[in-house]
Amino acid sequence: MLTEDHKLQRVEISERLLQQCQQDNGDEDTMHIGVGPGGDFQANNNLFDNLITGDQTWVYLNTPETKRDSMTWKHPSSPITKKFKVQRSAAKVMATMFWDAKGVILLDILPQGQCINAARYCSILDRLKEAIRRKRPGLLRRGVVLQHDNATPHSANLTRQWLQRYGWEILPHPSHSPDLASSDFHLFGPLKRHLGGMAFETEDDLISELRNWFDNLDVDFFRVGINSLLSRWQKCIDLHGDYVEK
Repeated sequence: MLTEDHKLQRVEISERLLQQCQQDNGDEDTMHIGVGPGGDFQANNNLFDNLITGDQTWVYLNTPETKRDSMTWKHPSSPITKKFKVQRSAAKVMATMFWDAKGVILLDILPQGQCINAARYCSILDRLKEAIRRKRPGLLRRGVVLQHDNATPHSANLTRQWLQRYGWEILPHPSHSPDLASSDFHLFGPLKRHLGGMAFETEDDLISELRNWFDNLDVDFFRVGINSLLSRWQKCIDLHGDYVEK
């Protein structure tokens, strides 16, 4: 449950980002604000051209269909269909995904039985940096803006030191706000629905399916997910804006 302090933080960050992102008076240059290596807020141009968003989620080797996905159209005289409850597999892997308005840049899978920590996350960021170099020429030079939430591996001192070393900015993100994290509100839901009803023999089979699904997504899917941040920030202000005025 959000406290008043959480709501205030959500509004203040959303307002700050919208003020910097939205076009003013027909000006074609858009602005953004991020956290610089020294922890200060810095304004620059072209947020969505430089923004990479990422997060982790569990994916299972056996994922039952949701009740909604398993629904079928029936005639009133249709016989009753017996459905057997399928349990979700205990076998699971942690998937870390980084993407931008053009598509997925890096998919990292943590083997079964392992959990992500700051050291592992920094090694993933190393791989992300190299993937950006290959797939997004010029972005490292322009400056990466990274959106991730406040999970412990993301906010640990080791991770902060890594980000400072390479001068990456962090998009401010309020606590307890998955509705403002692109992966949470746009990517993970469709992914889990796609995997519903599927069962995989091995981790490699699951990883192959993940890669195929990402490869077959239209680029507009990713563009919409990134651009939706503007409306999400505005919705947050409309919902909690009265806490700023008090």
